Amino acid sequence: MPVHFIGTVSVSWLTQPGADRDVKLDQDFGFEDSGGLVWTAKKKAIVNGASIPQIFWSTFGSPFIGDYRRASVLHDYYCEVRTRPSAATHLMFYEACLAGGVGPVKAKTMYIMVKTFGPSWTVVAESIVVNGHTVIEKGGMLTFSRTMPRAEFSEMIQWIETENPPIADIDAEIEKRAVVVPVLPLAELGIEVD
Repeated sequence: MPVHFIGTVSVSWLTQPGADRDVKLDQDFGFEDSGGLVWTAKKKAIVNGASIPQIFWSTFGSPFIGDYRRASVLHDYYCEVRTRPSAATHLMFYEACLAGGVGPVKAKTMYIMVKTFGPSWTVVAESIVVNGHTVIEKGGMLTFSRTMPRAEFSEMIQWIETENPPIADIDAEIEKRAVVVPVLPLAELGIEVD
């Protein structure tokens, strides 16, 4: 069965000071990916487009408009609950963008954007110990920041636009070019934060 959305996005806008972007899902909303895995954003979940780096909104539009808004809702939800690996979450976003009507080249450009600059995490296979302190237990969640020099990111965008490479090749290039920095919990390192 091809990828497809399950249900429709129905939200209530929440009023708050500041950016005022939060919306609450009025019902479950889902997506079935190419592997047959169902991704469901649960009723009453709050999303706000934050998983899409705001610097790219001027290029692709706000997460609540256009062909990628449904993909954005699911991506936001899974970036918040983190019940599946970030790599799978970003790939689901790409597939959901395509299912929502985003063209292949634009969807790949959006994929590299969220995979390189969006939230990233993994479950650790072994405990992480720093200076004799266990900062993350085996099976715990390690959050990491990924970035890429602007020139290399621009080269990748141009490569995607001219050659439309497969996702596996894009992933390999991201792994070669991106800088990954783990984010360790400061309190576990004995560092007090006010």
